[in-house]
Amino acid sequence: MFIGPVPHSRGLRIAVPLVAAEGVALVLYGVFILVQSLRLGITGPAEVSNLPAVVLEIVIFCGFGVALLFTARGLWNTHRVARAPAVLAQIIAVVVGGPLALSTELTSRVSGAIIVVVAVAAVIALLSPAVTEELG
Repeated sequence: MFIGPVPHSRGLRIAVPLVAAEGVALVLYGVFILVQSLRLGITGPAEVSNLPAVVLEIVIFCGFGVALLFTARGLWNTHRVARAPAVLAQIIAVVVGGPLALSTELTSRVSGAIIVVVAVAAVIALLSPAVTEELG
């Protein structure tokens, strides 16, 4: 999938699969929303559950997922410019995952905790001195 040599730093070897997994998860979630909408119809409050809103939601999740996959590929190929969007995505993930982790529902709490742990691990890996040196 990724072209180029394996990155030398441990940080990139940790961060790339995490960022790629986030991208795949977002694309799969967008596909899940599409399938559920086709299977069950559009349900929920009328102001947010209409065809344009659902289409926009699917486009956003799939678009961000594909962007993260390109970012992971850029990190794998040690392109310096790929680190900033990867770190930004992790900050957004913490902002989304934090409230989920504090939710009262078990599924939301587990999902939020996983999102936060993965995002923090990716940020630590991306901002490590070895990655800074390798990306130049």
